[in-house]
Amino acid sequence: MRMIYLAAPYTKHPPWLRQLFFELQCKITADLFNKGMYAFAPLVLAHPVASRHDLPPDWEFWKEFDERLLGICTDLWVMKFPGWDESTGVLAEVEYAKVHNIPIRYVDLEEVGIKLPEGICD
Repeated sequence: MRMIYLAAPYTKHPPWLRQLFFELQCKITADLFNKGMYAFAPLVLAHPVASRHDLPPDWEFWKEFDERLLGICTDLWVMKFPGWDESTGVLAEVEYAKVHNIPIRYVDLEEVGIKLPEGICD
């Protein structure tokens, strides 16, 4: 059974956009489960824990945790939220997947039924 790791940018965005990305990752995860596909989105776990318990949102804090989980997944899907291609965490996860021969898929948001408003990150 495949286990898909859903990577998305997070740290460099303002809190309101982090919350939006969290909500969208929850939707994507639920949609995949409804299609019979297992998925793990670190953002779905880390965002509520970090925001409620004053944990840092940065990659260095979450790196070991995320890499351990990515290491047991069969696929890495990079969700192309704004800033994905500049995200320290996403880029590190992609590199980890390459080194460990984990297949990588880059997912446009439209593929998963998401349309963000123009200029949302301006």
